[in-house]
Amino acid sequence: MSDDDDLLAAEHALGLVDDAAAAARSAADPAFAERVAWWDARFAGLTGPLGEEPSPELWRRIAARLPSNDNAGGLLRWKVISGGLAAVSAIALFMLAQRPQIELPPQPGAPVVASLSGEKGSALAISYDSTARRLTIAPVQLDPGKGDAELWVIPVGSKEVISLGVIDAKKPSSRQLNPAQARLVAAGATFAISLEPTGGSPTGQATGPIVASGKLVET
Repeated sequence: MSDDDDLLAAEHALGLVDDAAAAARSAADPAFAERVAWWDARFAGLTGPLGEEPSPELWRRIAARLPSNDNAGGLLRWKVISGGLAAVSAIALFMLAQRPQIELPPQPGAPVVASLSGEKGSALAISYDSTARRLTIAPVQLDPGKGDAELWVIPVGSKEVISLGVIDAKKPSSRQLNPAQARLVAAGATFAISLEPTGGSPTGQATGPIVASGKLVET
């Protein structure tokens, strides 16, 4: 992909471009859908819900502790405070200059990705950020009919097929895996999609046809 295409995928992940146009591009271009999923995982920490807004009572308590607006002597106090801050800043800069260089810890590795395909071609793209335990799923061409599409994982070196739950077959979504699920997902693991009744498999095993599969690979 070109740099412009990669930038467009990032903007789509951030919601900065026309969703309909980007969704159409994802449906027609599996490589573009994979990059959108990759950027979704990268931006997960930035695009999540904001924290709770402080209550009005908190602001009132803060205001009550602020000094009153006393102009008499205020200028002198600010001069003293400014001089003190300047001295502290100078000392801090000197200490930083004398401090030995500290090697920063390595950055977390890039997410692993998977492109799941079947008889009808590419079905969806998956990106997994192991640091955040966040799985991002971007459907490309997936029609569960009147039921639901269910995601399964086959861990590396195992033949056991384990459900990761029902997925949205119409639009990109992400979910955080619990620690037990996260241990199953790593480069080399295989993902598969089966068509199940509404709500998912009633038996804990795939009861419908497997319509797409693919392995997680490192980017």
